[in-house]
Amino acid sequence: MRLLLIVPDGVAVRNYLYSEFINELQAKGVEVMLYQQISNAALEEVKKVHPKLSEIKSIPYFIEKPVARLLRESLAYARLLYNSKKLKNPTIMGFWNRNQKSLKQKLLYRLAEVLGTAFSWNYKLILKMEKLYDREISQDAILKKMDEDFREFNPDSILNLHQRSPLCAPIVLAAKKRNIPISTVIFSWDNVPKARLISRYNTYLVWSEIMKDELSQLYPEINKESIQIVGTPQFEFYFDEKFLKSKEDFFTEFGLDLNKKTVCFSGNDLSSPYEANYFEDICEAISKIEEKERPQVLFRRCPVDKSNRFDSVLQKYDEFVFSVDPDWRNEDELVGSFATIYPAYQDIALLVNTVKHCDVVINLGSTMVFDFAIFNKPCLYLNYNPVVNSVFKVEMSYEFQHFKSMQGLNPVGWINSKEQIVDSIKKALLKPDEVGKDKQLWFQKVVHHPLDQASNRIATQLTQSQ
Repeated sequence: MRLLLIVPDGVAVRNYLYSEFINELQAKGVEVMLYQQISNAALEEVKKVHPKLSEIKSIPYFIEKPVARLLRESLAYARLLYNSKKLKNPTIMGFWNRNQKSLKQKLLYRLAEVLGTAFSWNYKLILKMEKLYDREISQDAILKKMDEDFREFNPDSILNLHQRSPLCAPIVLAAKKRNIPISTVIFSWDNVPKARLISRYNTYLVWSEIMKDELSQLYPEINKESIQIVGTPQFEFYFDEKFLKSKEDFFTEFGLDLNKKTVCFSGNDLSSPYEANYFEDICEAISKIEEKERPQVLFRRCPVDKSNRFDSVLQKYDEFVFSVDPDWRNEDELVGSFATIYPAYQDIALLVNTVKHCDVVINLGSTMVFDFAIFNKPCLYLNYNPVVNSVFKVEMSYEFQHFKSMQGLNPVGWINSKEQIVDSIKKALLKPDEVGKDKQLWFQKVVHHPLDQASNRIATQLTQSQ
């Protein structure tokens, strides 16, 4: 069997190209090929991990024509409206981007809102407009080039590793033209309601029963039998001893004190505007704890956040705060493209050992809660507004659809005010089993277990479907 993996950007590199996924496929006799749009440096990292990849080609450069772009954005807005009504959750509209900078972009998105509103009145109209979008894309010259590439690859099957890239639309159409079965993974736990599933596939590989139900509910045209629950490879690294370092080696490398408890603060990206305010509140509170009892703080920023917004806090509290920055890299050759951002292979060890050797994690609604749950360690979710009269409201964050999976469970500790920080941290450090007692139950709802078998399940699904 010849399987072609579609890698439209650097996001999929860590979970699928650095994990055991390709090894599992090759062990089943699958010849794995890459059709990719990542930087040369990222590609070299992948080749070091998987030197037996048989064929690798670059995806042709593609920019949607104006009509296609307008249709895609209008359909996204229409589906957000539809999804928010279907799920009775208005926070879904928060995934619509209203922060355009240029006048041209502002006009595009305002027009998309008008058209999307009209499309949303009738679901059949949404489906009709999606077919019109496909027809627009099918007229693009890129399909001829992709058809030639597929003739050379001659794959038996195709798997797309990130479902929301606009680049996927012509790839799916080119595959269907040659009658090649094409599957996609749904990349993250919050992706389905965001209305960025651009194309339709033969098979959808999802994390959990929850995700399958959402996909069926929001895309009723998708056959339930084509949705397969397989989990995700992103948590497998914690079970691989080659990434683990001793606590002594890891702490010595970054200057941490072996004799102190360690609090991890994991940051979100720039869409969360007050991360630095939260970070300062935490550091200020910890600084007031008597020194002999004071924990140290390991700061891990969001990999795509290259801003300087945390610098003043790191400098002010450098006696007990240590930054262990993710090793994600940008390449100048593709400036302005998401393909420029990719994780170095060694970042896996940085993350694994951060989680393994810290005692508790604090963040604003991050999936790091699950990473720490692997080692049965508590997570504290920030649940207050750090800036008075701010535009951002924390109450909205935990109303997002993916947090509905918490209902009826006690999976995390909550920091509901700045004044609660110290007591919350002390309890998590001294009585970790009493904080978020249902963390494992929540994890099992959100991600199919056993965690270390996800790559095998996906590989098995792909080979059995042939």
